Amino acid sequence: MSSSNVSITEASTIRQNTIIFVQVWCYLMISLGTIGHTCSVYVFTRPTLRSNSCTWYFLAASMSGAGVVLINIPLRLLQAGYAINIYTNSLIACKVITFIQQWTRAQYAWFTALACVDRFLCSSSSATLRAYSSLHSASRTIPVTSLLVGIALFHIPVYFQINMRQQTCVPMSGIYQTFFGVWNLVIFSVGPPLVMLCFGLRTVQHIRGSIQRTGATNVAVRTENQRRKTTDRQLIQMMFVQCVIFMLTASLPSVQFIYTSVRSSLVIDDLQSAKDNLFYNVCGFVSLTVPCLSFYLFTLSSKLFRCELMKLFNSKWRSQQITVTSTSLKRRN
Repeated sequence: MSSSNVSITEASTIRQNTIIFVQVWCYLMISLGTIGHTCSVYVFTRPTLRSNSCTWYFLAASMSGAGVVLINIPLRLLQAGYAINIYTNSLIACKVITFIQQWTRAQYAWFTALACVDRFLCSSSSATLRAYSSLHSASRTIPVTSLLVGIALFHIPVYFQINMRQQTCVPMSGIYQTFFGVWNLVIFSVGPPLVMLCFGLRTVQHIRGSIQRTGATNVAVRTENQRRKTTDRQLIQMMFVQCVIFMLTASLPSVQFIYTSVRSSLVIDDLQSAKDNLFYNVCGFVSLTVPCLSFYLFTLSSKLFRCELMKLFNSKWRSQQITVTSTSLKRRN
């Protein structure tokens, strides 16, 4: 068998493996993500948590994550898994759909970062800063952030185009492709995690200082402060876990865009094209892990979240028991 035939066979195998990876990954993310975000919305709207402004940011992040699960993932599944490519139907579809996908994904990152900023404000010794950690501030900050993220991505409808060879919607080759890789790294991959990390560390310092300041107060005040600080620490744990995993996964598309822009002038064969396509899909889908599976990270990292979640299943179990008991009594009568 000639080397060209071997290359064609390898390229075909890689493309087939890419399709299998995309299908398995997407169906897994859609099923787990839908269940997870539904449970997250339930937990964050519980009376115990919904009065906390940080919870509103987590709730907004969960809804954005649900958008990723129900919009981004199915469209990518159709494109890469079944060769149904709505991106290339028209240039307008390419630009608009890509903008919506990037906007939804970036919103999730910044809402999570705002939750960390809120914890920093809430734990501050300054009454002025603490005043900004409120439901009133959260109700205004969330829509403003959503608008600003959309404005920050205004260049996508201008400079994205259809790549007929790869049958996908990509940044315009050249300087903009490099710019988009760096911009995506800042606006989505590195910027939000750095905000989480910086404000999270400052929050820890605030909590330690607060414990020292309240050490001499009466028992009732210390008990209430301890309860509040326990909730705050649980929320901080949830943010730190997301920060680390988010930074590791979300930077992959930026690396891929920079890699593609550096090699844009090279002429590649069919085998290398198949490898690049596999790399593109792996980076793109893995970067959506945290927006899709945040519920499971919350569950693993926070005892408070697990306790509130268990109330959902306990209440359902009790309602079923009451229904069964009522039915049995009616039959006896």
